Amino acid sequence: MIDADAIAPYLEIPGHRAPAREAGTGRLAFLSDASGTAQIWLSDDSGTRRITDHAEPVNALAWNPKGGSLLFMADCGGDERWQPHLLNPDTGELRKIIDDPMTVHMWGAFSPDGAQIALTANADDKSQLDIWLVDLASGARRRIGGHMGHQEVLAFTADGRSLLVRRTLGAGSDQKLDLVEIATGARRPVLEAPHRVRFAQVRALKAGGGLAICDFGGDRLALWRFGEDGIGEARIHAEDGCDLEAVALLPDQTGAVVAVNDRGYSRLRLVDLAGGAARDLALPFPAIVGNMTVPGDGSRLLCALTSAVEAPSVWEIALADGAALPLHRAEPAAAPGFIAPAERVFASFDGLEVPFFVYTPAGAKPAGGWPAVFIIHGGPEAQWRPDFRADVQWMLAQGLMVVAPNVRGSTGYGRRYHGLDDREKRLDSVSDLEALRAHLVAAGLVDAARCGVFGRSYGGYMVMAALTEHPARWKFGVNFYGIGNFFTHLLATGPWARQIRVAEYGDPETQPDLLRRISPVFRIGEVRAPLLLVHADRDPRVPPGESETIHSLLFGLGRRCEILRVAHEGHGFNRRENVRRVFGRLAAFIAREI
Repeated sequence: MIDADAIAPYLEIPGHRAPAREAGTGRLAFLSDASGTAQIWLSDDSGTRRITDHAEPVNALAWNPKGGSLLFMADCGGDERWQPHLLNPDTGELRKIIDDPMTVHMWGAFSPDGAQIALTANADDKSQLDIWLVDLASGARRRIGGHMGHQEVLAFTADGRSLLVRRTLGAGSDQKLDLVEIATGARRPVLEAPHRVRFAQVRALKAGGGLAICDFGGDRLALWRFGEDGIGEARIHAEDGCDLEAVALLPDQTGAVVAVNDRGYSRLRLVDLAGGAARDLALPFPAIVGNMTVPGDGSRLLCALTSAVEAPSVWEIALADGAALPLHRAEPAAAPGFIAPAERVFASFDGLEVPFFVYTPAGAKPAGGWPAVFIIHGGPEAQWRPDFRADVQWMLAQGLMVVAPNVRGSTGYGRRYHGLDDREKRLDSVSDLEALRAHLVAAGLVDAARCGVFGRSYGGYMVMAALTEHPARWKFGVNFYGIGNFFTHLLATGPWARQIRVAEYGDPETQPDLLRRISPVFRIGEVRAPLLLVHADRDPRVPPGESETIHSLLFGLGRRCEILRVAHEGHGFNRRENVRRVFGRLAAFIAREI
């Protein structure tokens, strides 16, 4: 018997993330949802306290490099039209730097002198993210250069005269890095290549030029140095068979800590930037690392850590000996009964090796195999990683196996693997899911008659594709804000990101047959399994019409389909009361249908 109500305490576990220290004072700011939404908390000699009570969840934060103020971003109801705010943590004075609620503002960077910020926004043309420079004292704004599509400001150069700007040309693996002169808007390419390049992270160097984590030189993301002119490239550090994912410069810039994505888990390496020598930096437990910096005297790495058994927490790790200190740790930490997954690989329908994580409940396996929930990550340019999921731990406690594949097209396994689901190859990833289910059934691990499929965003699309392509295989489906019809999705999604999605899925003008074939709505009559749909009313990425159409069609066909509509949320659920409602409904549905 599945106890749906037992999910409640799992949903109350808070997370702490995005730590940042103030220059000079060392005061620590971080985001925590302990109050019910993500807000800024401050830790100093007087203790730890929440310093924002914003009406909306806080999305990002950054200290002014000269200290004294914090910048944060917030939208309205998850609509992703982020607005920049400036907060004085001593007085509580709060000022909205830009008040234009129908415009998307993508956070960029502070100028070295702390007097200006640079960001991108679609103020003039909703399909274009232009570069804007904002003076913090006067609020004066000016656009730098013309329309260039989807752009993000990554950093100022050390002299404050130029910006490092990433342009996404098509899908997220097709990007350009530009050095943009602020005075003239003139652009100079950085690490220019005749092939596609993905730029994961960029850091400017005080001496000129910078560092980039990118796949400029091949299939994997590595650490590259570029000169002041954008060229003179040299590979500083790479890891065989793994992507690098983040870099944190030491204050004297003689070295850097790099995070390695090793089959979903993080490893840390301390790299000498002059000679390239590297050594391991231990983590306190198998974890995923985020928000890395090396502040202050450069002796400790500040970061957020999470794992399958531990909610996001703030840590410091000594660079000299790897001693780790939790600064703000969620409770319960690594609670008894929480279960970590095993990473496995299987041969899919065409022999391709596909990785997956399997979470096995405690106790003896039932004679017919475990009832199982297959969870598909979103993206699709993303990866299932063993971070903390309250719903997964509840499922495990209820005796449900959880299987989380990184089907072809996932990131983290190199550029070639990443491209294996593009456009006309879209349904091959659905075939991976079916092949994995068959593999685990044949091995006697899962009960063929008790397999459900669950996904959010692109994972929700995968749910609908599974239920329409292989309808007899699944006992139920759960689709959170997923795509049903690529024609309507591409028409209604936020125009500032439409070109990226067209490059990934296909062009409705030139590839209508492809989009029709991969859109589950055109095969909706094949659905046999009960379906739960959940969608919020302000979702800018996958507008709610996608779920409404699926629900209307299945209702008309007399199929079992229920829909939960959530108000004042976007592409996800960021308020604790909504998390309780959504995942309480999920638990009740699974308890009834498994």
